Amino acid sequence: MSTIIFQDISQVPSPLQINNRSTLSSRDLKILEAFENEPWDLGPPALVDQKFTRLNRDLLFQIVMVENTSKSKLNQVDDIRAKLDPNLQRVDRLKTTRDRVVINQVDIDKDEPTSDSAGMAAYSQSKAVFKLVLQDRKGSLFYAINSSPLPWLQVCMLGSKVIIKKGSIFNRGVFVLQEPNVLFLGGINRAWNENRDGKLCEYLECKLQRDAEDVKLNGSRKRKNP
Repeated sequence: MSTIIFQDISQVPSPLQINNRSTLSSRDLKILEAFENEPWDLGPPALVDQKFTRLNRDLLFQIVMVENTSKSKLNQVDDIRAKLDPNLQRVDRLKTTRDRVVINQVDIDKDEPTSDSAGMAAYSQSKAVFKLVLQDRKGSLFYAINSSPLPWLQVCMLGSKVIIKKGSIFNRGVFVLQEPNVLFLGGINRAWNENRDGKLCEYLECKLQRDAEDVKLNGSRKRKNP
């Protein structure tokens, strides 16, 4: 199923022309079925009015963007800027960061933090909540958020494919992802991953500007229109 996994699915015709589907593995058949299933209905009712709706079929999506919502957008922008150019790192970064790990013991021979600090970092990552922008084969965009730890979210590439399984919840415009209800397939769109850090930084900066404008206009950080 490389035609699906390693391609932009919005550019792949459906149904696929396959001479003998009986020769496909059970995994490939699952991928093909999820790809050819009718994409999620956009309404009516409108996306934001669909409350706790359960999917009645498997659906295939590709990952367009991944945002760690457990970490402030400003801190993420600072981290990316420092990664791209260490000279841009804020002088007061160590004092103001909310994501630092306290190291209370160091093994001189190993010159690495003890397992306590590593455990704290792992615990923090396991509790992280990610917001994904997903795209279906028709090019429609959707949001998704994890309600349980999904380890692949830490390392997935843009363009990776996922199957959101039948029975998963779609609530007010957002797919709710849990370990048993989502199958990560891998894959990559190389064009989307070029200068990925720069693109993510620009994306977060736009959201920060939008939030600032909302505060100025409405006196609140919460947008009135989802």
